[in-house]
Amino acid sequence: MLRILCVLSLLILLPSWAAAGDRSPPSLYNAGISRLSVTDVDGSFDTLIWYPIAGAETPWQAGPFPVAATLNAPIASGKKFPVVLLSHGSGGTPLGHRELAASLARSGLVVVAPIHVGDAAGHPRLKPQARVLIARPRQAKEALAAMLADEGFSGAVDSSRMGMIGYSAGGYTGLILSGAKPDFQLASAYCAGKGRGDTGSCGRADKPVPEAGKLVADWQPPTESRLKALVLMDPLAVLFDRAGLAGVNLPMMLLRPEDDAYLKASHNALALSRDLPSRPELVVVPGQHFIFIDPRPAMLENEVPLICRDDAGIDRAAVHRKLEIDIAKFLHTHL
Repeated sequence: MLRILCVLSLLILLPSWAAAGDRSPPSLYNAGISRLSVTDVDGSFDTLIWYPIAGAETPWQAGPFPVAATLNAPIASGKKFPVVLLSHGSGGTPLGHRELAASLARSGLVVVAPIHVGDAAGHPRLKPQARVLIARPRQAKEALAAMLADEGFSGAVDSSRMGMIGYSAGGYTGLILSGAKPDFQLASAYCAGKGRGDTGSCGRADKPVPEAGKLVADWQPPTESRLKALVLMDPLAVLFDRAGLAGVNLPMMLLRPEDDAYLKASHNALALSRDLPSRPELVVVPGQHFIFIDPRPAMLENEVPLICRDDAGIDRAAVHRKLEIDIAKFLHTHL
């Protein structure tokens, strides 16, 4: 399924739609960022945490990317903050959404973003594909548990007010934790037939279709009962039908791009919207699948044009400014 090869691997190693103009989410705080190491059966992984701070915000540089959050500053005191899990896409890292995470921290949210070992840039990929899909929700829960147990955060967060953001395969991860039951055979059948040209869902058409195999036969997908709201950005959803989605009853913002050439909306976002027990808040965003990744420095456009370049007339920075406002508003409304 979805495989993204992106220069974000560098970052793992380093400390009506209208243009939104200069608007930004309400900034009650500045943003801090810290990293926790989490143990998993497939190998330890880092989790990045963005959070509100009262002190000055000191940007720093990770390779070619500016990170607008102060490293290892203490979390702001005086209240307990809601928590948002953030799950990146296949082959990416949380730093692909660093601007969104920082904007949410400034609005008063703690963002917990695991680097999905086995499905992240700069890491060997788990095989077969079923191992990746089993590992992702487990890792998200482990990252959350690590943050809640950390003495720097445990007393400053409200675990009864929890939401999740998932992009692409991260959307699959969010659906699982929200109670969805995947059907691996459904996905395999789609990819062997109508989905052969659906690169984002099924991989390249000249590659064999991944099979579910015995790994998933006895798998009991984990859930996170404390989740109260879900934001999905062009989610990978070909593994779910109406029956499998019957247990998902959260307020949901579902964002999809106008151009679905990479990840077919008919079997992902639109099918999800149709089959959920209640209709999500559906938002159509200019651009294609990778519009949800932060704007890239100009020097990288020639290296990863599929991810970095947008069609003429699309201003990714403006799109993101509006997304930051809308996502923050949605989460604060429902948490």
